Amino acid sequence: MVLRGGDRMDEAELDLGGPDLVRPRRPWALIGAALLLVVLAAVLWAKWSESRADVERLRAELKTVYSEAESLRTQAAQAQQRVVLLEKQVQSIRNERDEANGRAADKPAAKVPAKPTTKSGKSTTR
Repeated sequence: MVLRGGDRMDEAELDLGGPDLVRPRRPWALIGAALLLVVLAAVLWAKWSESRADVERLRAELKTVYSEAESLRTQAAQAQQRVVLLEKQVQSIRNERDEANGRAADKPAAKVPAKPTTKSGKSTTR
């Protein structure tokens, strides 16, 4: 008969009540491997839960960054619209000014009659 651990016993040696009963060896390599597996699983679970918390934090931060970026895009678009409107207003005012200057240049200057003066160079009007 073959027992675990590699010990071999014959039927004659198998005396169940005797003190010479050989106990099977424990598989220490298997026990060590199981303990190592438990430690490894605990470490991996701790790291996994830590990385999961980091992922949640980063997702929240990314959501905030996207909302801020969208807000900045909206502000930039509004500012661009204001710039276009102001440029149109400036161009309109320039055109009006140039038109008014052109009309003033086209008009002949009206001569103001000179006031009569006396021989001393003083004006007669008071």
